[in-house]
Amino acid sequence: MKILSLIYGSVIFIRNKLYDLNILKSKKAEGVEVICIGNVVAGGTGKTPAVQYFVKKYLNEGKKVGILSRGYKGKRKEDLLLVRNDKEILATSAESGDEAYLHALNLKVPVAVSKDRYKGAVYLRDICKVDIIIMDDGFQHRKLKKDRNIILIDATNPFGGNDYLPKGRLRESLESLKRADELIITKSNYINNESLEKIKQKLLKYGKKISVATFSEENFYNMNGEEKELSIVKDKKILIFSSIANPKIFYETVKRLEPSEIEEIKFEDHHLYKPEEINNISEKGKDYDYIVTTEKDIVKINEKIDKLLVLKMGFKIV
Repeated sequence: MKILSLIYGSVIFIRNKLYDLNILKSKKAEGVEVICIGNVVAGGTGKTPAVQYFVKKYLNEGKKVGILSRGYKGKRKEDLLLVRNDKEILATSAESGDEAYLHALNLKVPVAVSKDRYKGAVYLRDICKVDIIIMDDGFQHRKLKKDRNIILIDATNPFGGNDYLPKGRLRESLESLKRADELIITKSNYINNESLEKIKQKLLKYGKKISVATFSEENFYNMNGEEKELSIVKDKKILIFSSIANPKIFYETVKRLEPSEIEEIKFEDHHLYKPEEINNISEKGKDYDYIVTTEKDIVKINEKIDKLLVLKMGFKIV
């Protein structure tokens, strides 16, 4: 595993150097502002709610905003796909990938997915006529030049075990934070003040603006979209399931809502559910008061699950 991490790290280092020396070129999508919400540690930093936070911020300022995503694990015939326009959703979650589809459900703004982020940015600029593009992930995608790089640092795993993938969780060296414009420590409410201060001190050497954000539960909703109070699970037997990068945070969040019992089913990140898996969850759930999952998971489920609650999380800079 260590050898694989060293190989991975070497490849990333060389690639970044080629961009730094301008041997590999970054391209600017002129006439539109591109703001990347990214990270240096793989998965679980809270990018999805952070993207939605910044979209709403710029909408409130009167800007026309679009979202650009890679569309990870989306199965589509052509790479560039408009997931939604100003009025309606135009694709399925299977085509777009779960994160992009979740944006399309929650925000009435153009959402495009493309592995070639420059091509996607030009499309949002020319066809959707947006002023600002919020790029969901892509700090490592240097082909498209960004106007701002906002990097999220997960307070519960800030430095990826200090090893590259696959041994650790680092996607690139922490020195790459020098390319960032702003650092936001997310999930600050899951650690104590002393641990938070240690993270801040380690980040100070990069000379960037440092903000702190919370990641907290807002409410539940059922498969009909009806909102439910968080207190609905108090003193109840709960079965939870998810396919996210950091299921521990999901578990801890549900736990502090004080159910009498929690049982957990975990799948790998971005797992695509099979009908038989959903049936098994439904059958197992008959022995529980409620079944709870995440917003990222519900967009991949077409089958009805009795007693299902979806936990909605919110991102807030404090």
